[in-house]
Amino acid sequence: IFVKKIEGLSKNFVMGADISSILSLEESGVVFKNKEGKPADIFTVLKESGITSVRIRVWNNPFDENGRGFGGGNVDIKRAVEIGKRAAKAKMSVMLDFHYSDFWADPSKQQAPRAWQGMNTDEKAKALYEYTKESLLYALSEGVNVAFVQVGNETTGTFCGEKNWITIAKLM
Repeated sequence: IFVKKIEGLSKNFVMGADISSILSLEESGVVFKNKEGKPADIFTVLKESGITSVRIRVWNNPFDENGRGFGGGNVDIKRAVEIGKRAAKAKMSVMLDFHYSDFWADPSKQQAPRAWQGMNTDEKAKALYEYTKESLLYALSEGVNVAFVQVGNETTGTFCGEKNWITIAKLM
């Protein structure tokens, strides 16, 4: 499936795509092809189609005690940086979407990472701040063009295991 590039957009217009599962897809043998049907790097194909930025979901520790991923791309900050470096090479910016969980965070699921279980609000706020700061510094030091940061994912009523809006506001 190809999306036709939209001509005439402002050079500042951001056209994005979520590419979070790319490593897992490639590791499972998926081969991406260009419009001519020849194998091609997905970042090149996206760039040629007008994509200027990619979104990467980031989970704190999306692996079980045996190192098996939970799915959804299995993207921790290390794998996010690997993806982000490829985006930077293709001259694309990156949105890092921190879920602040070990797996999906959406309106029905907002579990804090296992490492943060049992923390009080102040401890969790400090852990969240340090994790975000260290992750961003790491990504930037590795050459990832971080242009956007999404704090949480679908935080309409809960965030990082919390439901009280005063607590959520402190964490955010």
